[in-house]
Amino acid sequence: MPQSKLPLRILIIYGLGCFGWSIGLNIISVLLNYIYLPPTNSGMHDLIPGTVWFGFVNIISIILLTGRGLDAVLDPLIANLSDKSKSKLGRRIPFMRWAFLPLSVFCALVFIPLYRHDHAANIWWLAVTQMLFYFFFGLYTIPYNALLADLGHDARAKVDLSTAQSVGFMAGAMVSASSTAAVWLILHLGITTDRLSAYQYAIIALNIIAAACMAVPAFGIKEREFHSRQHTTGGAFKSLTAALKNRNFRIFAMADASYFMAIAIISTGLLYYIRAMLGLDESLGTAFMLAMVVITMISYGFVNKVGTIYSRKKMMIASFAVAALVFGEIFFLGHVPLHPILQASVLVVSFGIPNAFLQILPNTVVADIAHQERDRAGSNEEAMFFGMRAFFQKIGQTLGITVFAMLITLGKDPGHDLGLRMSGVVGAVLCAFAAVIYIFYKEPQTKAD
Repeated sequence: MPQSKLPLRILIIYGLGCFGWSIGLNIISVLLNYIYLPPTNSGMHDLIPGTVWFGFVNIISIILLTGRGLDAVLDPLIANLSDKSKSKLGRRIPFMRWAFLPLSVFCALVFIPLYRHDHAANIWWLAVTQMLFYFFFGLYTIPYNALLADLGHDARAKVDLSTAQSVGFMAGAMVSASSTAAVWLILHLGITTDRLSAYQYAIIALNIIAAACMAVPAFGIKEREFHSRQHTTGGAFKSLTAALKNRNFRIFAMADASYFMAIAIISTGLLYYIRAMLGLDESLGTAFMLAMVVITMISYGFVNKVGTIYSRKKMMIASFAVAALVFGEIFFLGHVPLHPILQASVLVVSFGIPNAFLQILPNTVVADIAHQERDRAGSNEEAMFFGMRAFFQKIGQTLGITVFAMLITLGKDPGHDLGLRMSGVVGAVLCAFAAVIYIFYKEPQTKAD
């Protein structure tokens, strides 16, 4: 029988898993464009041709759109396989054990191209390695996220698990952002004088840490102690259809995808904003990320407390709206009479509070929807809802990174930065859309709650 209360040990172990995959995901999100198509004052050279078609489509945008699009299609299949699993280890753990190591390996390989200069072969290398990274990312994270519904049998447990996951995610984001500081240290110590090599050393080291952390829940959680042996017998298409027929899930997915598209745009642009728009060294990105993480984590206690008291719908709408205002600040970076460091600080700190809500609440919303569907139809397909959330997230993230790659064709260098400024406008519009669409969400009630 499922345990009624989750021990702190399980929350810590669960959070460590997210800490691990957050490192890999944020390394890709923040550094991929920056490493392959760096700004002119970065001290690095383009690794792939900067050819632009139709005035806004470049090679990276095509690679990301096709690679992640294919990967997103596979997510519902992974979810269905997890829901149907009859392994004695559980429905989720076996997938996580298979995926954590190749996930980290391919994350590192993305940044070790065949040639250290502009070469067509690097296009194929990037296309293959980033596709394999996202495949194994889905193979780990979809079962991992489904554990939240499997382990959390009431509102308190869901919020606690989601808080643990969010702490892990933000800590992982901070550690991945430390790659810029690690690069500075590597160069300062004379380990290498080549900036690209310094980034590669830092990325490899971070992925070793990530793999070790992802292994902790894969081997440290005994899934059967918390969840019954029930599994779904439906096919992938049937489970997928059931998820998409849920009106609440469709509304949530549209808002969630819009937000993740905005986040992808802003995350990808972070180093560009610091270097090209504010004229600061990219190593300061670590300090700015740390400030945001501290504000976010300070807010977690408040979110954890009110998350089971007040309307999650209203809190989600308010958070989307505030995020829209924050992202709108990006358009004015470098054009206001404040020191560049202060401008960057205002941006990252003001995002901390809405970010805390949007890190914790969405997973509890998906768990609510999955439990409501289970109570209504007697289904046991929690992973499919998390898998479909991952599908829409990846669509949003892919479009976000792709849109950013297109926008920088309008300007990504000091004095010629229209594309960077427009990225803030697009991010703000997407968050505003998420707030509007979420108005139509109807909060469900489940037997567990």
